[in-house]
Amino acid sequence: MARYSKSSKSKGLSQSVVLPTYQLDSNLVLLPGIIYNVTFSRFKAAALLYRFKNVVSRVSIINNLLAEYNFDVNSTNNTTSTAEGDSTNPSVISQDAVDGISQFYKLETVVNEDKEDETLSGPINDFDWLTFAISPNLDKILESRNKDATDFANVVTIVRVVGIVDDSTNIKLTFQALTRGVKVSDSRATPRPNEAKVVVDWNTEVPDIKNRFKILRSNYKKLFNSIEKFLIMYREALKNNAAMGSNNLSLTKDNLNDDKKQTDQDPVKQDLLTLNPLANALYMQLAGSKDFSKAFMSLQRLYSQIRTTSSSSEDAKVDAKTYLRLVDLTTAILPFPNYEKLRMLNKYKIDDRSDAINEMMLLLNDVFGALKQNNSFANNWFHNEASNVQRATVVSNQLKSIRVLLEGMSKRNRAAQKQPQSNQQAKPSNGANSKQSRANSPSEGSGEFEEGDDDEDELRVIADFIKNKLPTITSLSPDSKRLILKDFKRIKSAANSPGGGGNADFHVIRNYLEIVMDIPWDKYVSKFKTNREIDLKAARSQLDKDHYGLEHVKRRLIQYLVVLKLLGINAAKTIDEDKSKCPEKNANQKDATAGEQNGILIANGDETYRAKQRAQDQVDKSMEDSRFEEGALEAIRVTKSNKSPIIALAGPPGIGKTSIAKSIATSLGRNFQRLSLGGIKDESEIRGHRRTYVGAMPGLIIQALRKAGCMNPVILLDEIDKVVGGNSGATKYNGDPSAALLEVLDPEQNSTFIDHYLGFPVDLSQVIFICTANDPYNMTRPLLDRLELIEMGAYDYNEKLIIGQRYLLPRQVKRNGFPVSNEHKIEEFVNISKAALKKIIIDYTREAGVRNFERKLGTLCRFKAVEYCEQLNDSSKNYNPHIDENDLSIYLGVPFASGDFTANESTSIGNSRIGVVNGLSYNSEGSGSVLVFESIGFDRRTGNDNSSSGTGANLHMTGRLGEVLMESGKIGLTFIKSMIYKDLLKYEDEQGKQNTSALLNKFNNLDIHMHVPMGGIPKDGPSAGVTMALSFLSVLLDKPVPTDIAMTGEITLRGLVLPIGGVKEKLLGAHLSHGIKRMIVPRENRKDLIEEYSKSIMEEKHEGKNNVKQEGSHDDLNFLNQLLKDNEEVEFKMDNVEQFYLKKYGIQLNYAREFYDVIKIVWNEEEVLLKEESNQKRLLEYRI
Repeated sequence: MARYSKSSKSKGLSQSVVLPTYQLDSNLVLLPGIIYNVTFSRFKAAALLYRFKNVVSRVSIINNLLAEYNFDVNSTNNTTSTAEGDSTNPSVISQDAVDGISQFYKLETVVNEDKEDETLSGPINDFDWLTFAISPNLDKILESRNKDATDFANVVTIVRVVGIVDDSTNIKLTFQALTRGVKVSDSRATPRPNEAKVVVDWNTEVPDIKNRFKILRSNYKKLFNSIEKFLIMYREALKNNAAMGSNNLSLTKDNLNDDKKQTDQDPVKQDLLTLNPLANALYMQLAGSKDFSKAFMSLQRLYSQIRTTSSSSEDAKVDAKTYLRLVDLTTAILPFPNYEKLRMLNKYKIDDRSDAINEMMLLLNDVFGALKQNNSFANNWFHNEASNVQRATVVSNQLKSIRVLLEGMSKRNRAAQKQPQSNQQAKPSNGANSKQSRANSPSEGSGEFEEGDDDEDELRVIADFIKNKLPTITSLSPDSKRLILKDFKRIKSAANSPGGGGNADFHVIRNYLEIVMDIPWDKYVSKFKTNREIDLKAARSQLDKDHYGLEHVKRRLIQYLVVLKLLGINAAKTIDEDKSKCPEKNANQKDATAGEQNGILIANGDETYRAKQRAQDQVDKSMEDSRFEEGALEAIRVTKSNKSPIIALAGPPGIGKTSIAKSIATSLGRNFQRLSLGGIKDESEIRGHRRTYVGAMPGLIIQALRKAGCMNPVILLDEIDKVVGGNSGATKYNGDPSAALLEVLDPEQNSTFIDHYLGFPVDLSQVIFICTANDPYNMTRPLLDRLELIEMGAYDYNEKLIIGQRYLLPRQVKRNGFPVSNEHKIEEFVNISKAALKKIIIDYTREAGVRNFERKLGTLCRFKAVEYCEQLNDSSKNYNPHIDENDLSIYLGVPFASGDFTANESTSIGNSRIGVVNGLSYNSEGSGSVLVFESIGFDRRTGNDNSSSGTGANLHMTGRLGEVLMESGKIGLTFIKSMIYKDLLKYEDEQGKQNTSALLNKFNNLDIHMHVPMGGIPKDGPSAGVTMALSFLSVLLDKPVPTDIAMTGEITLRGLVLPIGGVKEKLLGAHLSHGIKRMIVPRENRKDLIEEYSKSIMEEKHEGKNNVKQEGSHDDLNFLNQLLKDNEEVEFKMDNVEQFYLKKYGIQLNYAREFYDVIKIVWNEEEVLLKEESNQKRLLEYRI
């Protein structure tokens, strides 16, 4: 409801409206015309703003703040609350108050902007609705207690919130004080609490304004001159005292002579003004605050502007609004006591206001005059009349008074802290009610006092930790607790010493104890309250949701969860048995624990400290649902024998090692922390720095526990193979960080891990460490021995295709701004065909992982985002979300030229197929490819008739080859020579007869040049031995090698083909190279193919793609055992593995135990080897 009467626009305008009311907890008095920054606790600010939630629903900062509290539960039956400052059960404002705010805004606009009321429709801005009446807190203002409360009870200041700042701890509201108001009796049938009918007088008519302003300006001028003289006199006193103090520090002969000369000319004496309490108080108000100094200068500038608007100061003109504003501004800015400001606020009539401000200014001017006279009298007596004993007595009494005052302040603070603590301990706390009462207990700060004694607050928190928390920590040994207690006693004695907090050890030990207190002792976080409640199915579905494939990694994690679940069940049985045996003992322990928990109560009057405590309470409350209960803690103690796994995920970049570690933490419901170890070369980064060093801090492991907030997080040690250690020169001075990791990653030692900064053991046994490495064999052998290595190979293009459709494309569509509401509707915005995805994988991104693949998908999404926006701006355009194979060159450009080619490439000069063999390589990024070996032989006898017999074949190799690869080539050439000497190769002369001597003579006069294309890429490794040997044999016998075959394997001088690595990647590289139909691999590598085959079958069955079991198998394990047993035979019979890869990649697998098998697979053995019975046997007998 609202009512106002108007006689004219210039005078007689009043209004009666219903407004929300609020009472501050501080002694702040708000005067119209001033903008105040008032600090509130988060709860108090939320409770105040909640009342306006129906009219300011579009302000995001308010919505975010209200989301932290649930006021809706208790907002239905709160009409019994009568206190204005009661924010325990806030309620939204009534419709009468909404109408009152609207009418107030209309009339305010009419008065200030001279607009017609009929043209206004109410508040436009959401902040305009945040209008309410603030009542002064009479209990906090000293003079108001001695007077009748009814004299000031009805006066209010109508304010509007014009700004909100959230500093994550407190909320700062900016109030614009608009005008005065007087509360009158509410005639409504059902008046609401925290609302009142307020009469607002908008009258601005000031009788005899010219004379009144003249008096006001004259009084202000006198007062301003007195303030300026006081500030100059006080600063001069400070300067002179500081100068004399500095001179007393060095008494040399020159200084004494200078002092004597200065005394004779212009004596400088110490001014007692700085010892005057009134002078110090006035100076602190006038110059001690930047905000006050700025406001004081603004007030002075405002008076000067008015004075210069006319040619004569006597004829200065000022309107009534400006005059009334000057009155309130002068009262608010000048250092008047709060009770004087309250008296000015209570002056509702304009005449009373004018008389009051003049009286207050005259009295304050007399105070400055009396202060100057008193100081002059004291200085004259102290320097000219008092004896040395009297001066010393004055100074001594001054110091005693200061000490007594400080002791009294400390006693009052301690008493104020003990009183609320004793009251809270006296009240019984039961369950949710006690939690709610503590949550609703925060108080509001004021704009005048925001900072407290932080050192004392921190010491109280540390003392509370030492007294209540430290004895209950089970993971700390008694010796560790004794060390912590000893350091606390040192900091306590340092705080009570004369130096106090200035002692250097004080800050070092305080920081140390704060870090110890910040470690989450005995806190274990999981989404399963107890281990026996672990949901294996949910964990498995979470892993499948985040990653495709990787079944061997997921299986290992499920095994760990199964072990935890079984141990949890066993622990529960043990607990039940103990309780049944000793029920009384358990009950007593429970009561004792409850008493200890209820005893942790800290009371403090500082708003900043309470805000920190409430922030910590909110963190504790958010973790309460996921923290282990008493039974779960017992289960943790029982399952301590089960060490957490230390897993190392090894594989090429971009295959999901880091992301699966995050998925592990999510599936377990644990906190996740990532530590990047790449380039670390200092042992202190792991173990921490010793406290003797400046800026010492704990190591990365302890810091990760602090950030995680629990003692059982999942910690990812990323790029552990990049740690600088071992035999490097850096370890000589900084220690070996890889050696420091030995203790962290050893399950038998990490339960007593000692950080150099802490100095006592910390239990890391419940931490799950997951390491990632690209090349794990770069690590030191002891470190690698401590890790459970899980190899993660490269993805084939089929797997990349599924990953791109399920994970990468939806993620890129969302990241690039498309309004996707449902993942199933992604095709409406970007729809890439399977052929296009496959072309991107094969032609645009040749990699082991999917990083570049995702970048290309992001590029496509950005192009489509541009087309989508153009369609939004131009309705004539139609958006086409489809991308097919032919569109890729438009968006991604022409595919970069691939360096992969096979021996199938032909030239127009001669028969280039002789000596050209397809090898296979494992690239540095984790992928496989075909590597062509080209050899050309020259007979030195051609054109030289004198050369009948040579000294041996000459081998020249190019192509940026490594030492190992070149040695393999020499071994292959030597083995070919041994075959000639043993008369194993078939070589017929012109008459069709075997002529071994001619073949040997040709070999001895042969110059062979072998080249491996792509000379800019370094190549090394022994796996091309059989390839180079076959290339040399092809040149020697002038027999071309089929172009559809590729091979890999290490060769020995005896002709054995040894196993190599990266078989899966090389197989995929052969598949992606056109024309390769057959592949030769060492026989020993068949077991690696069996392992990859079993993983693929398991993943396909898990995806539901393979519902038919293999022939002759009962289940997966039995079938795998059958394959492995069959593989032990010289000639295996089960060809399931070969048929699987033939169907999947179109490549027929062949195996070679020795070079004889290679010749037999490549050529017809009758054309190459002799047919004598002695040569029908194996070249060299070799059994596995």
